[in-house]
Amino acid sequence: MNKVQLTFLLVFFVSTFSYSQSKIQFGVNTEGYLLMFGDIPHYSFPKKNTFGTGIGVYASRNVVGKLSADLGVLYRYKLLKEYYDISPITGGYGGFDGSSPYSPETVQGWKTFSLHYVVVPVHLQYLVYKDIFVRGGIEASWLTNFDTGKNHTEWNWTIGIGSQKHPLKWSVNYVRGFKDVGFANKLFTVYGLRSATIYRNNMLQLSVSYPIWNKK
Repeated sequence: MNKVQLTFLLVFFVSTFSYSQSKIQFGVNTEGYLLMFGDIPHYSFPKKNTFGTGIGVYASRNVVGKLSADLGVLYRYKLLKEYYDISPITGGYGGFDGSSPYSPETVQGWKTFSLHYVVVPVHLQYLVYKDIFVRGGIEASWLTNFDTGKNHTEWNWTIGIGSQKHPLKWSVNYVRGFKDVGFANKLFTVYGLRSATIYRNNMLQLSVSYPIWNKK
């Protein structure tokens, strides 16, 4: 997604929240994730399915009829476990520090990474039957505690279904990255090149939200 598309989205939501005469709502939301890494890129090591969580705030407003839009900001935590194999056979990188690229030492195992994100999700929601709705959208996220190189923003698309029979609203969503992303994993550095963890976001999400202020 480029800057033109991002600008269009910002203009759309500013217009929606500024000129719509329908109810506007602010609230808090929390989420839990199952991170699934079934489709590992050929240049990446295997990964284990793990869990994540998040908490944030949102603003929503009716657009027209049964269609509404929401915009949020949240903190997201993800746990990523990746297998590593640093040996002369797999690349000759030696130990963790890479001080001897021709070292006979072999280092293997599972490495756990705690990932901290700032996320801005944007959704459209449509009420299909009584309290049942479907929703979809995109989200931009920024990894804050590892170096991601030139690709600072991770873009995901989301789709899901949920219910809002009471003020408490819940939904089950599928979240998928548009492309592979990665970060420098600090395992080793050889000739100025740093090792990296590569993955594509692929998550099953349970989201729960509660309104704290409404205005018509």
